[in-house]
Amino acid sequence: MNLPRRTFLKQAFSGTALAVAAGAGLLRPTQALARTWPTWPAQSFHIKHWRDLEHSLFGSKPVVSGGVHLHAPLEAENGAVVPMVISTKLAAPKRLALAVDHNPYALATLVNLTPHALGFFNVRIKMGKTSRVRAYVETADRVHTVDRLVKVTIGGCGG
Repeated sequence: MNLPRRTFLKQAFSGTALAVAAGAGLLRPTQALARTWPTWPAQSFHIKHWRDLEHSLFGSKPVVSGGVHLHAPLEAENGAVVPMVISTKLAAPKRLALAVDHNPYALATLVNLTPHALGFFNVRIKMGKTSRVRAYVETADRVHTVDRLVKVTIGGCGG
């Protein structure tokens, strides 16, 4: 590595200044990123049936069909890596969830959104076998859902 002397001194000074600021407590990312999130529903990730999952996540909110789009492959070549995209144009979505009917546990992913976030999420999930995949978008007064059948040729969950 052949750095000019001036470049080396600038980088060394910058690194030293950042280290001193961090050591003095001037850089506190925990304060900058801290938010009051709802408690994480750990028990929901151990529910086996999607109907019980709906009740656990959304309580007594009405579940309506539509308002959300699930882009999923018709046939997944490998169940270990199945791409999914959840999107919605609903105003102020609070949470996005993805459930797989025939996985050992139904809930595949759950995303809490900030108030001004767009309703869009891209994820890759595991699927044990051919199954119906359900996407949920929670708003203040109801839950919107859509489902899609995804065929799996090579299993990924072992379920």
